[in-house]
Order: sequence, then structure tokens, then C-alpha cells
Amino acid sequence: MRRKATWAALAAVALAALPVGCSFATRSAAPSPASRAATSAGPRCHLRDSNATLPPTAPPLTSGKGVRVVHYNTYPYGDDFRGVAALPDGTVYAVGQRELPARGNPCGPRRHRTYALRWDGLRWRELPELDQVVEPQQIAASRDGVLWVLGFCPATVRGSDPAGCAARWDGASWTPSVLESAYVAGAAVLGRDDAWAAGYDRLHHWDGERWRSRRSPFGVRALEAGVSGQMWIAGDEDGRVTLARWNGRRWSPVPRPRIPRLYGDRQGETLVLDLAVGEQGEVWVLGSMYWVCGEEETMCTRPVLMRWDGARWLVRVMPERFSMGSGIVSDGMGGLWATVSRDLGRFTGGKWRTYPIARGPLGGRSVRALARRPGAATVWAVGEDHTEAEEMPFTNGMIWRFG
Repeated sequence: MRRKATWAALAAVALAALPVGCSFATRSAAPSPASRAATSAGPRCHLRDSNATLPPTAPPLTSGKGVRVVHYNTYPYGDDFRGVAALPDGTVYAVGQRELPARGNPCGPRRHRTYALRWDGLRWRELPELDQVVEPQQIAASRDGVLWVLGFCPATVRGSDPAGCAARWDGASWTPSVLESAYVAGAAVLGRDDAWAAGYDRLHHWDGERWRSRRSPFGVRALEAGVSGQMWIAGDEDGRVTLARWNGRRWSPVPRPRIPRLYGDRQGETLVLDLAVGEQGEVWVLGSMYWVCGEEETMCTRPVLMRWDGARWLVRVMPERFSMGSGIVSDGMGGLWATVSRDLGRFTGGKWRTYPIARGPLGGRSVRALARRPGAATVWAVGEDHTEAEEMPFTNGMIWRFG
């Protein structure tokens, strides 16, 4: 994808170390359609349907053969989904953020509330209110249904230095805890008392009682666990893509992939966006290659796919105008799933095949996160429908399913 930025903006991203792993929240500093519309709405702001309530009804599928809309939030003020986790038994968790009027005025200041839905194979049910975390960045679940949601502590989000908070759902209630890292690059849950979370420079392990932290071996931008329980981290060290695997006692590094120098001195770093561990032992890394492409130090990017098979790397640089989302998941058969030009794409055998994703009634579609049911071909996508119109809702959460 050809995306323009400046050297200053790139440096700011690197210094802030914003998470860019399985969860798609906080991937960009650009305002969302909801926040842009809310800022400009003023007196003309009004509700589309003041009587809209949950449970929502999915709109008719107008496009996207094979990729079905299975949930749509007809919520009057606007919301979106930030993350999704799929379990082997078919259970799915989706986590989002909903806007509420702060003082009863629908066109005035609004506050945010995190919420979670659970798919039991028949329908979506909303879990009890989750008020311990806002701006959810990562979600992860164990095979036995323990769910973790990681984001910011509610009381700190209005300041310049928000604190990190987490909440654990054990099937009956939420239990809050505090993280040393405000920004979370990845999370994985291996068991009821065994969870991992990664900040850029800290790694955190939940042992059933509290989070224990250690310094990360390099700047971490993604963390992922395979079906066998193997833990991987990916990020950068000395400006190079770097990976390591947890062997039960320490992080063991693997050889670094060689990134082609396609632009000579104009080429900058390749930053890790996401990590996927396949069921056949392969490890995929999605990166973004930066290079100077115009005047005034304008930067452009293009996606880079890297695959480690345990012995060597296969590196593929996508075409300059090839558009990909910033998240990937394994397809269970040696390939992977991603969003390609806002549609669902599968990369296998060195080729892409795309499956159109339906737009919502507001006219938009933005996928924020993907998950695949382990041992099956079912892929879940969550995100939002959105509009630039100055009437609420500006965004509504959507869930799609393939297979």
C-alpha cells in the first residue's frame, strides 16, 4: 500500500511504540470517523433513530459472497469492535467500545464504555458490564474460555500519560488488574492461570495472582502463541526485524530475515505490524517497508510478508499499491488470512485470493481484527460500519464470518 508520512511522524511512532499486533485498536493516530464527525457536528447533530435498541439486527447482505454479516449493532450513538478471539469449541468473543452521552446531551461530550459479546453457537450474548478497561487494545482467550481484555485504566485516559489496565473474565465475573505497560502490543492466554502480554520494552506474565514483568529482549511489536503453546515475539532491534521463541525458561532468538534493499539510500526501516503462528509450525510476520518517495522527506510504505519454516526465511514484498490491513491470522494449512483492499484475503501457494466483505447500511466497512477457529476453516472479522454524515450513529459495530 502506498501510504504517505513524514520522517518526523515515523520517528514519533517508533518512540511511542504503539501496539500494532492481533488487536487493531490504536494503530493510527488519525481520528476515527466517529470522532471527526462528533467534532464538527455541533447544532446539526441528531439521532438517526432515537428508539434504536439492542439486540441488533443484521442488515441484508448486499455483497460479499461467502463473507456473511452475522451481527450489526443498531446502537443510537455509535460504537465499534476492536478485537475478536475464536476457540476450538466454536465459542467466539468480540470486544468493542461504545459511546454514551456524558451529560445527557447526544450532541455534547461523550464518554466511552468497553463491552464484550460471546457467541455460543446460536446467538450473541453481551457479558456483564465491563468498566475496568477503556480503549481496548488487545483481547485473548484460552481454550477453556478465560478471556482477557487489555487497554487503559478509565481514570487515566484524559491525561497525557495513561496507565495500563486488564480485566479477566472467568465465566462469571470480571477481575481487574494493573499492567506496567500502557500500550499493549500483543496478548496470549495459555490457561486459566497462564497469560502473557507484551509492551514495547516489557513482557508481562500472569501467574494466577498478579502480573510479573521482565524487560523484553528487544522492542516488541507483536506477541502470539501457537496451538501447541509455543510463544513468539516479533519486533525490532538496531533497526532490523527480530524474532524470538519462548523455550520455557528464556527467549531464544532465531535468524533475522533479510529485507531486500529496493530503494537504496532512500529506504528506511521495515517495522513489524503483526505475527501469526501456524498449526504446522510456520511463523508469519507482516511488516511495513518505509522509503522516501517524494519531496520534503515524504515517506511511502508497502507490505512485506515474511515466513519462517524453522530453517529459513521466505520474504515477499508486496507491490507498491497493494493495500493490506495491519493484522494476519494463520489459515491452519500453511497460509494466512488478512484484509486486502478492505476485503478478506487468503494467501496460499504464493498467491492471493480475495472474498468481498459487505458494506453496512451507513455505507462503510472497516475490519479491525481477524480470528480463525483453531482446527477449522471458519474466519471471524470484526470492525465497523461508518459514515461522514453529521447525524448519529457515526459508526456501528459489525461482525462478519467466512466458512
